Amino acid sequence: MYIWGMVVRKRLDIKGRALVFVTATIHEWTPIFRADKIALATLKKLDETTQYFDVALVGYVLMPTHLHLLFGFKRIELLSKFMQSFKILSSKAVKGLLSDSFRDRLNANGKFRMWKPRFDDLIIYTEEQFRVKLNYIHYNPVRGGLVDSPIAWPYTSAGDWLENKPGLLPIDKNFEWLN
Repeated sequence: MYIWGMVVRKRLDIKGRALVFVTATIHEWTPIFRADKIALATLKKLDETTQYFDVALVGYVLMPTHLHLLFGFKRIELLSKFMQSFKILSSKAVKGLLSDSFRDRLNANGKFRMWKPRFDDLIIYTEEQFRVKLNYIHYNPVRGGLVDSPIAWPYTSAGDWLENKPGLLPIDKNFEWLN
């Protein structure tokens, strides 16, 4: 069972293979991902981190202020290290690309903080949960009034899943991470 805002993974001490839905948010909900160069630099670091940790990216959407992800982990106990690495790498990559006003907004007590310190996660146990979360990811830009169709948003796996067109990042639609 999942209660929004509680970290299920830590409460249940889950180990081994797991499919997980993750949400990470920019500090102060600052809409830095409206700029292509910022969004692309962040997605590049996400791709590098998934490769380094041998994690399968199953679905994603990068919104102006936050990121929703579906990952296949061979060792779910690495999720916190994975997210910490991704946040550090993406913050370093993005800091120099930000405008002065955004950089100022992301300073907390004189220290640059791009991401909120925590993230939300939900272990996916059923095919129904998977479908619900994947649709949530893909329709997030539509619900947010950014586009009329999920595939019109550039920073998503919607094209991979809905039209079989590769997007910006490689997606594991065949659940190869389970092998």
